[in-house]
Amino acid sequence: MIRLVGNSAQLLQRITGIGLLVYLFLHVRTIHKLSEGPRAFDEAVAVFRSPLFKLGEIALLAAVILHAFNGIRITIAGLGLAQGRQKQVFVWGVAGAGALLFVAGAAPMFWFGIVRAD
Repeated sequence: MIRLVGNSAQLLQRITGIGLLVYLFLHVRTIHKLSEGPRAFDEAVAVFRSPLFKLGEIALLAAVILHAFNGIRITIAGLGLAQGRQKQVFVWGVAGAGALLFVAGAAPMFWFGIVRAD
């Protein structure tokens, strides 16, 4: 399993990067609705209140965390630091710390956005 970490990390970085790019276009499209008036913007934002979209926001949080932590790992490797320990940095730094940060952010999003949604 540890042999696949390098390829998996590279694939994960590309997938999360593409996902964040898609989100960026969606975000810009929604903000553009402001130019069409408050009613058009309110209609666009109404879609974001659905439980399915709330799950998408949780997935966005995961993508941001993974992309950022893996980018930091790539930067550390590029600087020549942690030579010979890059796989451990990925497993403990990206996956471990990223999972803790994800749970801390996703739990309230799930609880207040889906379970207790008004």
